[in-house]
This record gives sequence, C-alpha cells and structure tokens, in this order.
Amino acid sequence: MNNTIDKLKRIKVDALYGKKKHFNAAVRIEKTHLRIGVPLIIINVVTGSLLFSVLTDNTTNWVKYIPLVLAFIAALLSGFQTYFNLPKKVEGHRRVGNKHLSVMKKCDRLQGYIADNLITNNDLVLRIEELATEIEEINKEAESYPTSKKDYELAKKGIETGEETYTSTELEI
Repeated sequence: MNNTIDKLKRIKVDALYGKKKHFNAAVRIEKTHLRIGVPLIIINVVTGSLLFSVLTDNTTNWVKYIPLVLAFIAALLSGFQTYFNLPKKVEGHRRVGNKHLSVMKKCDRLQGYIADNLITNNDLVLRIEELATEIEEINKEAESYPTSKKDYELAKKGIETGEETYTSTELEI
C-alpha cells in the first residue's frame, strides 16, 4: 500500500507544481499584454491627435514625421498583439492551472479516504488510474501553453516560502 500512496503523492505534487507554473505563466503573459496594449492605446491617441494637428496646420517642419513614426510603432505593437494572441494564452494557462488544481484536490480527498479506511484497494487502484489518465490529458492540453523555467522556479519558491500551506509530509515524494 505504501507504493500506491507514494504514487498518489507524486500525482498530487506534480499537479501542485503544474497549477502554480501555469498560473505564473498566465500572470507573466498578462503583464506582457498590458505592456504592449497600454502603449498601443497611448500611441494611437497621440498619433491621431498629432495627425489631425499636422493636417490642419500645413506644417512643413520635422513635426509632420512624428505621426508617421508613431503610426509605424502602433502598427508593430498591434501586429505583436495579434500574432502572439496573448489573451488566449492567458486563458489557456488559467484553464490548465485550474485543471491541475482539480486533480490536486481529488488526490487530497483520496488521501483522506485512505487515512480513514473508507476505500477498498481495488477502488483505490481504479481512482489512481483515473487520476493518471486525467493528468495525461491535462499535460497534452498544456503542450499548447508552454511554461518557462522561471515559471517553475517561481512556483517552487512560492511553495517553499509558504504562499500556500502544505506540510512537508504532503510535499514529500
């Protein structure tokens, strides 16, 4: 039974790290979206204002090139937003993170059933196999939403510094 419980702990800890990694990635990508989106809005407003001013003023000096440069930058930022599709990536990372959280909670309940002797060995094996299949499906979906090493390191640091409360026994594999 100890090997089975160890496998359950492994699934739970993997789900914990997966959850935190994907939530960290969602936050990182959302920040990037804001870093691109806010300047894009500002540049579009400035460009429109300056272009209107230049067109109505018959200006012949260097000022007439400012709207052109700003329009070029705005087009680049807009292209980056479209190309990277950041809001979709944020949504995907959060969805994957929530699925990892669901598996983690199922593992936690299953550990409680084991501790209270409320589950038969056969039922335990079936449930662990279901969890393993579920985590495999989550991992397949997560391939479309890769995380970075930094996302993992932030997850590890967050767990170790107590962002969420887990005992050393719960995290021990």
